[in-house]
Amino acid sequence: MDLRQLQYFVHVANTLNITDAAMRAHISQPALSRQIKLLENELGKPLFQRKARGVVLTEAGKRLLDRTRALLENVSLMKSEIFAAADEPIGTVKMAASNSLSSLLTARVVARYRRTYPSVGVHVNENTSLMVRNTLVQGGADIAMLSDRESFNGLIKIPLATESLMLIAPPDGGLEISRPVSAESLTGHNLILTPFPNALRRAVDGILLQAGTVITPEIEVDTNSLMINLTKNGAGYCVLPYSGVHEMLLRGEVSAAPIKNVQWGWVIAISRERAMSTATRKMIDIVSGECRELIRSQVWKTAVLAS
Repeated sequence: MDLRQLQYFVHVANTLNITDAAMRAHISQPALSRQIKLLENELGKPLFQRKARGVVLTEAGKRLLDRTRALLENVSLMKSEIFAAADEPIGTVKMAASNSLSSLLTARVVARYRRTYPSVGVHVNENTSLMVRNTLVQGGADIAMLSDRESFNGLIKIPLATESLMLIAPPDGGLEISRPVSAESLTGHNLILTPFPNALRRAVDGILLQAGTVITPEIEVDTNSLMINLTKNGAGYCVLPYSGVHEMLLRGEVSAAPIKNVQWGWVIAISRERAMSTATRKMIDIVSGECRELIRSQVWKTAVLAS
């Protein structure tokens, strides 16, 4: 088994077609088929099941694909690090980030990173913390910024900040950041919630349980932006960390108050199984630096640095 065979294997797995894979690999179809057969003979198991049109992965092939993608990524990182200056990032860094952090932290981080390292590409994927975690685990990101309420099996977790979870109301709702509200205050409003098992939904369900009630929301939405806009237009109240509603509060488009004794933590996460590139390490430094500055300048209200 060698790296070239594994690369050919990945081409076939990605296309599920020997002819297309041979074109991508710049090799003849018979030569590619021969390399795949040699690999199957060495492993003692078929990796593909031949169909009338193309192929499909066997269970052994699926297991090998997961391992091979991680291996080839690590080989690529090793090459990059060897040929690059010891402390100079190159290539591309892939970030996955909770959409609650979009305007307050993520945009600042990416802008500063590009100013500091203009030769490095940055790819950003924003989603719920659950989806962000899955993207990192599946190899679609090098670094993630997400809620500390997710599972971190197989991941390294770096605490970032803790902030208040807020009750968000229409602009005439009369809520103020300086006047925290109790868990019981959530029960008197039509709440717009994210679907279960989103971490934010689990947190709100826990708050309601603390207040002695369970609700079935009339409106469930997947995105923060829609949730906030529905609240802004009087469709109900919602619950978000301060970071998720920062800009609309500044514009006076909603009102908000911290929920007493309810905190929301943010962390940086990276994979335990994949080598960390210089580009990723520099991104971690910039995320931490921007977070400290936002808290020091009190732009990120209610937040404190994680200990």
